[in-house]
Amino acid sequence: MTATALASALSLGPVHATDLPCPQSKGRQKSADSCPTPSAGKPAAKKPAAKKPAAKKPAAKKQAEKKQAPRKPRPKKQAARKPRPKKEAAMKPGGGRPAGCPPCQSAPRKPGTKKPGAKKPSTQRPPAQKLPAKKLPAKKPPAKKPPAKKKQLKADHGWSWQGLTIDAADLRKVNVFLARARKAERTISPQMRSIARKTKATMVGFNERKRSPESVKRSVARDMQNNPSETVDDALDKIYNSVRYILQWPDASYVKGVKDSTKMLAKWKNANLRWSNTWARARGYKGINTAWRANNSGHPYELQFHTPKSQAAQKRSSRLYEEAHHPRTTGSRRAQLQTQMNRNYASVPCPAGAQLLSAPRRRAMVRPGVTTL
Repeated sequence: MTATALASALSLGPVHATDLPCPQSKGRQKSADSCPTPSAGKPAAKKPAAKKPAAKKPAAKKQAEKKQAPRKPRPKKQAARKPRPKKEAAMKPGGGRPAGCPPCQSAPRKPGTKKPGAKKPSTQRPPAQKLPAKKLPAKKPPAKKPPAKKKQLKADHGWSWQGLTIDAADLRKVNVFLARARKAERTISPQMRSIARKTKATMVGFNERKRSPESVKRSVARDMQNNPSETVDDALDKIYNSVRYILQWPDASYVKGVKDSTKMLAKWKNANLRWSNTWARARGYKGINTAWRANNSGHPYELQFHTPKSQAAQKRSSRLYEEAHHPRTTGSRRAQLQTQMNRNYASVPCPAGAQLLSAPRRRAMVRPGVTTL
């Protein structure tokens, strides 16, 4: 009996199309998912689709992905601090419970409570007391030092050298004489250069035109030692070569050069103090040594006239001359030195007419301690 027949029989009314069974459900067990029965007035709720299990990747690919993926730094685990065991206070000998006595079973104190009468020593330092500030005394300005005096050891204590001495008073006069010589050289040298240029002479040893101070002091001390009655002024008046020059000509033009030079000096009002012509000597020094007083400064200076050969002999004999006049040189040694100097000058020829050269004639001129003609 079909359903429609049964329904009509029971007078249930006409059967609607929706109430017909699903034709696909024949021969199959009905399930709730295949043909759901619609509820009255509400649509059937959709169930979420079941997730498919992910396909497993091969082990080789997993290892490659692990190598390529950068490792994240692991956070450092902070080690948990262990609570330090509290040290039991050591019992003082003679105080507290005796050894072997079990601990008292008194009621434990609450944390934060203090024993009556027990005081903890304070760890805080007492505040420092501020001392009253001391007033510093006012600084006085430094006293000005007097200007330092120039050191004048030799001027204050005199001068001495190998047995020769000059006291402090005489040494001051010698220093004044040397200062005057340095000043006079500035006006004498231009005249000597002018003479050399006009007479075509050669100036020899121009860089040594000023005599050294030690040489002047030795000469003064030696003169005063040999003549005890002489003063330092007398010894200084005899020194003509504190400033000195040498003019040299060949043998042929020697006589003319000397005459022209003396005329120029007389024209410039330079007074002749000494004239020593030794060309006529058979032995010893050869040449003409003269001394003049400068017109501008009044200081004396020496001027020598030489030929090339006489100048070379003088240069070879200069050391011998110094040793011969040394105060410690013996008489026998001085005779040997003189013999050697005579040999040096023996080979020097005399220029024609040189032995006849004399000083220019001038009116008498009086200077302190010196009279010149």
